[in-house]
Amino acid sequence: MTSEEMSKQAGKLAAEVISVSVGKLLLRHHYFSPALCRLRLKQGAEYLFTDGRDLSYQPFSVLKKYAKDENLPVHDLLHSLLHNIFRHWDIGPARPELWDAACDIAAEAVILSLDPELCPGDERENRESIIRDLSLEVRPLTAEKLYHFMDKQGISEERLAEYTAMFSADDHKRWYKNSVELEKEPESETPHIFPEFNEQGEKKENEGKEGEAADGDGENQGEEQSDEQVQSENSDNNSMEQWLDELKSAEKEELSKQWEEISKQLQAELEGFAGRRDTERLVDVLKKVNRERTDYRAFLRRFAVAGEVMKPDLDSFDVGFYSYGMQLYGNVAFIEPPEHKEVRRIKDFVIAIDTSGSVSGKTVRNFVQKTYSVLKTEESFFSKVNIHILQCDTLIEDAAVITCEKDIERYIDGLEIKGLGGTDFRPVFEYVDRQRAEGKLTDLKGLIYFTDGAGIYPECAPEYETAFVFLEADYERSDRPELPPWAVKVVLSEGEIDDDD
Repeated sequence: MTSEEMSKQAGKLAAEVISVSVGKLLLRHHYFSPALCRLRLKQGAEYLFTDGRDLSYQPFSVLKKYAKDENLPVHDLLHSLLHNIFRHWDIGPARPELWDAACDIAAEAVILSLDPELCPGDERENRESIIRDLSLEVRPLTAEKLYHFMDKQGISEERLAEYTAMFSADDHKRWYKNSVELEKEPESETPHIFPEFNEQGEKKENEGKEGEAADGDGENQGEEQSDEQVQSENSDNNSMEQWLDELKSAEKEELSKQWEEISKQLQAELEGFAGRRDTERLVDVLKKVNRERTDYRAFLRRFAVAGEVMKPDLDSFDVGFYSYGMQLYGNVAFIEPPEHKEVRRIKDFVIAIDTSGSVSGKTVRNFVQKTYSVLKTEESFFSKVNIHILQCDTLIEDAAVITCEKDIERYIDGLEIKGLGGTDFRPVFEYVDRQRAEGKLTDLKGLIYFTDGAGIYPECAPEYETAFVFLEADYERSDRPELPPWAVKVVLSEGEIDDDD
């Protein structure tokens, strides 16, 4: 039997194994049917890979796994399916190898509680032991929470390698590749699966093209492109790559919304299974990953005020008359866009930071950096602003006034956390009231207070909108005092705080 015939035979057998495995999975857990139907099954280079669109598999690897244990392909299908349900491919943290391990452990924890028989018997005890220990520290055991826990703990390379070897069931490397890299990736990764794309065939085709190019160079010898032509071509290539990346980003966002809907439907169905312990962990994780996330950028816009900037207002500009004038007279337009544009941006604003001993200095720094990254964007930040940044425990420990972007950059660079005592929110509100009375905050729209929530709140509502920003773990603490009814709450995960806009 030739190599080509072996590949075709392996492809047919692997397709049957995958089909049987899908049937077994749905027979055991019918509620995964909508999620599985969303994926296209196809043969690929990796043993198993999913990106929300496809579920690709490598025939020889599937057959090898099936020969070892007929439940292994079922287990690995469920493992990859959970990556989609939890949308693990939609997050690109700073340490991909740590994120991969966190995703695999989170998926495996659900499988062990849902259907432990799918896990290989010789590995089950070790996996259960590790997951049991991690579950004591991270509740619920989601990939995001586990990632930040392991990152903070400073997990060793040896332990990370151990987790990767023990929990990995599929390939993740394409999660981190952009559209341009995928286009450039050679097809020769799968010569034994798709013979028509084998390495030799590609080389022959490329060699022919290279020969033609060489002949062309001979005919046009002495003719060289000008610097302007080269720059123009490079600019066109960069524009095309940028356009492809933007398209890829938009497609990924739409895909994430579709899987979020599937995930929420699954959550609703499972919550109807009262008293079922096997789905308990899955429901807990679904509740966490499907939590309504706060768009911090959009949230800050509610504190913006209207103002004019020197910028063409294309939104109120009739392009039709402009185009008609250019067509009629060549280079004379009937109308030009307005030179001033009205925008809503933050001007007078107060950021208060709880610097009590119960709040981590690193977390405070990350929050200030996160807020700055939002404020410095063109659409959020006036050229001249009046932003007060306060550090407070039981007293105002530091008050900085920001009037321009350079001020806030200097503040970030020299940021030193002061205080670390108890927590009393009232001094901040007293400070703001004094500033307003003195005419130093005449157009104040609001105040945001970053805190763990364990402090003394004012009895009366202020005259301006106030939002208390919590980390998820702090907000869920049982000993946290009740938030006043007049206060707006914003709950962010550590990932949202650490994320760089």
